[in-house]
Amino acid sequence: MSRPVITARGTGAQRGTQIGEQLAPQLAVAWKRWSAHFNAKDIGAEELAHRLTDLPAWDAAEKYCPDLLDELQATAAAAGMPWYQVAGLSMLDESWALTGGAACTVVAITRPGSRAAGQNMDLPGWTNGVQTVLNVLDSKELGVVAATYPGSLATCGMNSNGVVVVVNALNLATDLSGLPVDFVTRGALHQPSAKDAVDFVRSVPHAVGQSYTILDEHDLFMVEAAADGVIDVPTHALVSSHTNHAFTREYEAPADSLIRIAAIDDHRDSLHTAADIVTALSDRDSGVCTMLGRFKSDLYSFMGIVGDSLSKEVWVNSDPTGEGQFDKIEWLK
Repeated sequence: MSRPVITARGTGAQRGTQIGEQLAPQLAVAWKRWSAHFNAKDIGAEELAHRLTDLPAWDAAEKYCPDLLDELQATAAAAGMPWYQVAGLSMLDESWALTGGAACTVVAITRPGSRAAGQNMDLPGWTNGVQTVLNVLDSKELGVVAATYPGSLATCGMNSNGVVVVVNALNLATDLSGLPVDFVTRGALHQPSAKDAVDFVRSVPHAVGQSYTILDEHDLFMVEAAADGVIDVPTHALVSSHTNHAFTREYEAPADSLIRIAAIDDHRDSLHTAADIVTALSDRDSGVCTMLGRFKSDLYSFMGIVGDSLSKEVWVNSDPTGEGQFDKIEWLK
């Protein structure tokens, strides 16, 4: 299934203007779907969006990621969308902190001669049909490819230096004056190395719980971040994985999270390359690819991303549960 590849260059404000001009119709659709999703749960969408817009987390965004805040605000302005609607769309994990929900499966390979990572990003069903690939070049000439939906800065991605950032939502300590997940993820993707990216993640306050797996050709880092701090997760020498239960805190693991991580760990010996991650994430029978209703009534594998840190190649699947395949995305020049 083909989804739009949105390209943008320059400063945050310049990128946002270009993104908003290209995504205006899809942003309107995303807002209608987002609203219907929460209204159906008896959570007033308008009230929730305004509540999310008024969070002190935006002060953290302005302090730590002003360029990305400029991008998001310019996106809203160029699309002719009220700011509170785009702001609400960007705060997916923070809305989960208020309403509930979490999924995703991450894999990272660190075998001799092979360094690759990827994930299936699992999101609520309202996102099905608005999947978007964001392909940007920042003012420092660093390219970023991210799996997104209209209004999202990034759900996961890779940069042109070979830094892959993949994530898992965790039900950990929250403080909604911390930096929102979208900003943490994109902020990490704009760092020149995995070491710089994990240092960024460690340096900012976090609004909600999230695991960040960060890989480049030299290093692999896995951390679990929350309002109560950022803690390193021990990684496997050859193949590391993470789903939606914390390894660093006392945590009752959801059954579906255990099933998905077992589907990776049980086949560790067959995971050697980026192509093997593509195969694993495309498996609709093992449980790694989350079909709508398989574990939860309203979560499914929204998009998949796989990056090879040695070859600096990235592939995105915009329809993992349907007829989608992993397509290579070329970096902007």
